[in-house]
Amino acid sequence: MKKTYVYLLMIIAGILFLSGCKDKETKQAVAKATAQSARLVKAHDTKISDATKQTATQLAKDTTQIAKKAVESVAAHAAYTIAEAKKTIQNVVVAQAPGDRGKELYHKCAGCHGEHGKKRALGKSALLAGQSASDLANKLIAYKEGKRNVAGMGNLMKTQLASLQKSDILALAEYISTFQTNKGNTQ
Repeated sequence: MKKTYVYLLMIIAGILFLSGCKDKETKQAVAKATAQSARLVKAHDTKISDATKQTATQLAKDTTQIAKKAVESVAAHAAYTIAEAKKTIQNVVVAQAPGDRGKELYHKCAGCHGEHGKKRALGKSALLAGQSASDLANKLIAYKEGKRNVAGMGNLMKTQLASLQKSDILALAEYISTFQTNKGNTQ
């Protein structure tokens, strides 16, 4: 870059000198030197321009390769993470036995029906304890579908069951069916 400035200064000095010079030979020598300086500046700038283009091209190639490797790495990591997440979900599903899911779901029911289904909800319902899983499942599904309304509890039960899937209802019914009745205990 410094050479370019030196050559430019020489060209400017030559032009200034030529404009005030009267001697023909001196004018020719300065003109020749100025022309030579101009050619050198142009050649120097061309070399710098070519070198800059080559460097930019190589940088673009290198950046593209690095970006491709980064994308491949991120994709591989994402695939690994997804695979690990699937394994974890499968392990959780396997580890959670149907009784555990039913117990988890019954927590919402215990407020009205009692801890072990031995309480008449709002003093109106039948006891849950002692009923079979299939009877409970059929009744719960009927409540969920709005087809059952015992003691005016249809809408309340429909709302309570709205978010449950059939598999949840079956797990809940299976869990409730494990409750034993104690004759005379109706709370």
